[in-house]
Amino acid sequence: MYKNALKEDLIRVVENLDGTVESTDTIVKLKTKIENSSTFESDPDFVKTLIQNCIDERVSRNEKRGNFRKTKKIELAKLQLAKLEKEVELQTAKNKALSLNPAAKVEEKQFETNIENMIKSIKTLSLPVPTRSENFNLFFQSLERAFLTKKINDEYKSEILINLLGERAHNVLLYIKEEELNDYEKLKSIVLREFQLTPRECLNSLKNAVKSSGETYIQFAARLTANFQYYCSLRKVNSFESLCGLIISDKLFETLNKETATHIGIREAEDWFRPIDLTKECDIYISSKSGSHKEIPITYGYTQDPFKNRSQNFFKPKIKENYPQYHERENKNCFICGDSSHCARDCVTTRMCRGR
Repeated sequence: MYKNALKEDLIRVVENLDGTVESTDTIVKLKTKIENSSTFESDPDFVKTLIQNCIDERVSRNEKRGNFRKTKKIELAKLQLAKLEKEVELQTAKNKALSLNPAAKVEEKQFETNIENMIKSIKTLSLPVPTRSENFNLFFQSLERAFLTKKINDEYKSEILINLLGERAHNVLLYIKEEELNDYEKLKSIVLREFQLTPRECLNSLKNAVKSSGETYIQFAARLTANFQYYCSLRKVNSFESLCGLIISDKLFETLNKETATHIGIREAEDWFRPIDLTKECDIYISSKSGSHKEIPITYGYTQDPFKNRSQNFFKPKIKENYPQYHERENKNCFICGDSSHCARDCVTTRMCRGR
């Protein structure tokens, strides 16, 4: 009965039999509880079937987990295989070049040593590759500062960046063009496009930023400054006037309700509306919907009922006062028998006629 049953299976069986399970219960105690239960005494076959079902469910669940892990391993193996193929192609090209020029072999060894030394020194001077998307701008600032310190030539910057990214560069290498591989600025823009947030998400991240436990206030201020500068660069703000316009536009955007904000976000795309353009877009959108100009801000728009204070009689049609339907009849007598004590629908004479 208990063949292939584990402790977790027995715990589920006891719980299904309305029993209590304690943390100190052993397998022997669990079996005793099952065999002493009233259900087992009345219908042991049902309990045996229940135990087998619990075992089958656990086995099926473990198989699904194993298949999911196998799928992940296969995808990772495919990425590694693609990387190896690129490395083999590169090595084949190098070997062919060396066979044509044997004197270049010594120069290649020196070049590889110099590249390794440059990568180590740049890795020491720059920040580690971030795990959070909003910190990639700060990473590139420290990396470019290290390039200036070590006076790294432009032709080596792309290779150093790819080495620093490591496994995170796999997705980029799969669809990057060969001519872009040696261009640092293009490679940087592709990496930012792959990992960085949108301007609106960058602004929200800046507003919601908090100081981490292992971070000093100087580091926190530097991170905030870098993120704000990056947000301004995404918005292409390069003057005090445009900065004022951006702040006002962001504040106006916060006052919009969800529907209007979604419309404005689609219309903005990767750019942003100046205050006067934003207000025009909002007024055109609201007037096209024939709605009120009173907007519900995003901050508390979901907690207020827009129909709370609306009149309950706005669907009731207006009836003319002199409409004949609403005039009282002067003669209220039954038109069948002439009696004034009832109407025609309640007349006894009508019922008698129907009875015949």
